Amino acid sequence: MATRFIQIFWGLLLVVLDFQVNQIDVLPDLLGYILVALGCRGLSDASPRFSTAAILAWVLVIMAAVSIAIRGDIIPLGILYNVIDCAMMWFLLGGVIELANFRQRPDFSQRASSRRIAYVALAGLSTLLGLTGPYPGEIALALVIGMIVVLCLILHLIHRAIRELSDGPRW
Repeated sequence: MATRFIQIFWGLLLVVLDFQVNQIDVLPDLLGYILVALGCRGLSDASPRFSTAAILAWVLVIMAAVSIAIRGDIIPLGILYNVIDCAMMWFLLGGVIELANFRQRPDFSQRASSRRIAYVALAGLSTLLGLTGPYPGEIALALVIGMIVVLCLILHLIHRAIRELSDGPRW
């Protein structure tokens, strides 16, 4: 179980980090989503929500590969990508919630619940505002900072799950 959470942690970190050299993403999202999919698949016995998250992560792998192949932004594809990403995170953290409840850790469950709501709310708001055209820099900055904070909190939660919800080795 710990190994699977480690895969999810590193996969999400790869997705979050976006280093580009000459407009080429050095850490492609599809590698991160592969790790997330493998980790979630390995946790599917703990909760069916992990199975759903794994399927959605594989869809995101395909979409990331398509976006690399077409090398451009297609708005409907970007919207669909964001929706599937939000759903994947919703189910991934839903699996963490079920596992935490099973392990009698309501504190952990509550953290996962609030973080998934915050993630979906911020990502949804960002997507909706992006559809309306350019929006003020202050709003963009607030959304970016909010999303960074929420992503760090999610990564921290997954890191803690390695130690507190797993029966396996620690790192």
